[in-house]
This record gives sequence, C-alpha cells and structure tokens, in this order.
Amino acid sequence: MKSLRLRNCKIFYRGSVISDVEILIEDGKIARLTKLKINRPVDEIIDLNGLLVIPGLIDVHVHLRGLNLAYKEDYDTGTLAAAFGGFSTVLDMPNTDPATENVETFKLKVEAAKPKIYVNVGFYSFIPEKLTEIHRLIAEGVFGFKVFMHRVMPGYKFNDLEDLRKPFETIGETGLPVLVHAEKRETYETVKQENPNGSLEAFEAALSESSENESVNGLIAMLRKIKPVKLHFCHISSQLPLRRIAEAKAEGLSITCEVTPHHLLLSKRSYETLGIYGLVDPPLRSEACVEGLWAGIRRSMVDCIASDHAPHTFEEKSTGNVWNIKTGFPGLETLLPLMLDCVNRGWLSLSKLVKLTSQNPARIFRIAGRGSIEIGYWADLTVVDLNGEFTIDPSKFKSKAMHSPFKGWRGRGVVKGIFVNGAPVVLDGELSGRSGIGRILKPGV
Repeated sequence: MKSLRLRNCKIFYRGSVISDVEILIEDGKIARLTKLKINRPVDEIIDLNGLLVIPGLIDVHVHLRGLNLAYKEDYDTGTLAAAFGGFSTVLDMPNTDPATENVETFKLKVEAAKPKIYVNVGFYSFIPEKLTEIHRLIAEGVFGFKVFMHRVMPGYKFNDLEDLRKPFETIGETGLPVLVHAEKRETYETVKQENPNGSLEAFEAALSESSENESVNGLIAMLRKIKPVKLHFCHISSQLPLRRIAEAKAEGLSITCEVTPHHLLLSKRSYETLGIYGLVDPPLRSEACVEGLWAGIRRSMVDCIASDHAPHTFEEKSTGNVWNIKTGFPGLETLLPLMLDCVNRGWLSLSKLVKLTSQNPARIFRIAGRGSIEIGYWADLTVVDLNGEFTIDPSKFKSKAMHSPFKGWRGRGVVKGIFVNGAPVVLDGELSGRSGIGRILKPGV
C-alpha cells in the first residue's frame, strides 16, 4: 500500500476544526497528524488546497441491489455513488434477489460484491427461517438482522410480536442489533384491502404516523421483557415515536434510531410537484413532523442520518398504483451536500453532522477503527468544500437510478474527495481509484 502525505488541509478533530494540518498515511492507516511539515519520505504527496477533511461517512441503511436486481443498481455503481457522495463505508440491506436470509445467500452476495466495490461494505440479513442459522450468519460477519413489521418478507415468518420473542432472545445473546421497519401490518393490510385501486390518501393511511407510533410502542414494550436485545429503528418519520424512543433510552433500554434527508427536507406538500414518484415508505409527513425530526436532532434524540438509498428504474417509480409502485429514492449522492447546506444555513452544526454520519454509526454497529480521525484508525477520509456551490443534477449520478426528488436543488457544500483504507478513490471531484479497493467488513474487525 502506498504511503501518502496529505498537506495543506483542515481537519475535524475531536469536535474542532484545526487548520494547516498534514496527515501521514501508512499501511492504509493514519500514522501522524501534525501542524508541522512531515519530512518522512512517502510514495505520494497530495495538496488538499485548504479543504476540510472529515471522517469518512458511514451509511447504515443502503440498498445496493446487485445479483438479480443489478438492472436497478450493482455493487460497482452503488459503491461508486457512495464514494462520490462522500461515504467510505455502507451497510447493505437484505431485501435483494435472492434475499439474504441464510449463509448460502450471504456468501453469494459477498463473492459477487468483493471484486466490484469502491468503498467498504457490510451486509445485514433477514432473520433466518431456521433460527440455528443465526449463529452461522454471525460467524460469517453479518452486521444485524432486519425485520419489516408491516410486510411479509423472506426468512422467519411471524404474525405478532410474541412470535418474535424467540428470535429476538437469540439475537440478543449475540450483541448484534435487530433493525426494524416499524409500522403495523394489521393497519396496512386493512387499508389496502378496503382500497384496492389505491390513492395517495390510502397510502398515507396504511402507513400512518399512528401506525408507526403503535409499532414502536409495541416493540419497546417487548424490549422491556427481553432487555439484552438491541433495537435500531430505521427511518423514523414523525415526532411521537421519536419521543417514545428517547424515553425508552432514558429507561436504559438499548435502542437507537435513524432519520433520512427526505424526511428532514421534504413534506407531504412535496407530492404537489413530485406526484406518485414521491412515494416512499414511510411516507413524507406533515411540516409539523419535519420540524419534530429537526427538534429531535437538536436534542440528540436521533442517532444517525442515513440515506435509505433505494435505487429503482424511473418507470418502476412512476407506473402503477400506490400498492405496486416501487417506493424510495437514490440518496447516496445527495445526502452529504444537502446536510452540508444545512450546516451552512445554521440548522445543523458540523460537529453534530459528523456524529450522526460517522461517529455514531461506527459505535452502534461496531465498525472498529473507523468513524473518527485518530492516529491508528483506518484512513477513511472525506474531503469537502463547505463554500462550494452545487445544483443537484441526477443526469450526472454514478448510480443507475438517475433521478431524485431533490432535482434542481441548490446549496453550498460539495464533496471533493474520498480516501478509503488510505487510498484515494475520488480526488478533486474525479475518479482516482478502482473497483475492488473497498473491503468487505465484519463487526468489530
């Protein structure tokens, strides 16, 4: 591995921005941080022209697709999008084809991804149908187990919370999290049955704020009975469940949660311009919900900001009714610019942004040696220009999903580079690395 000297940069270090720093990278790790000139011989010197270096971002909620869904996104295009978006590590969800639900499908995904990835990747699994597979999957390096409360998905089948007690207890013994998409199946199925032709109002009713809140409440009540299990709530979209999660944390329960940029920056009023394309699960909420999420960030009730990068073809996003149209948006290339713009607007501090997108994800999901700029840590580094202006143009995305609800948005805060495992993948906005440079990660390793 090349030794690198990064000169003439600012770094975000232990809560503060420090100017005129040099970074020495050896064997893929940060070997030295200094305001003095590094005189040690190195293979390459890179001048960062006074730009800001923050810890490489970690996205804990990404759908890379691949395998039989490679027409939507593949491991090379998805991780290239991640690199250009400022992410050095992403964790991939299991609802693929074939679904990740046992050791065989897990290995299939790992082998397919390994030669293609531009950033580090870890994988989740569904709870396996055979609970004995849980420990086998953990031995392979799974980062956690995903549960959709409102849809019947591959893997372990359940009808109610009591059915989940045994797998939750088994997973709880391992220390890994259960990731939950929290909405009530009864509500979803009832509304769908009563409104077979679908409408925006029916979609919102099926996946309502109260449905999310009731599901969160039920899971918290269950967690009180089997405390060792760790729950991570995905894409919380309204303020009441966020408050319930904060109260449960105060009780000492092991709970974390994430929010997405589209729930922070868009509201149900956005449907007026986005139409059916704007459907996402959970749906865009009221402006009061948006403000509630921002209040949750300010009060440290939110643990992570994640993209929920969900690439589909534009046809899949715009054809059909609300029950069969594909929901979600690509988000890897828009999250950091949008959030940097929020920093510039004073809505979010840089320190809070780093905590929500690097430090907390590394801590919660046990991604050792990453998430902070520290000597001895892997040199996963994101280079940004806080004053650089951007206009979101999906036609320039690296993702195969070349569309976005943020099309045409303007702001300040541009990703200029990314280093992964000490190697430059993107420099000055241009591709510098190659596929296969990323690594398949395991928790704690």
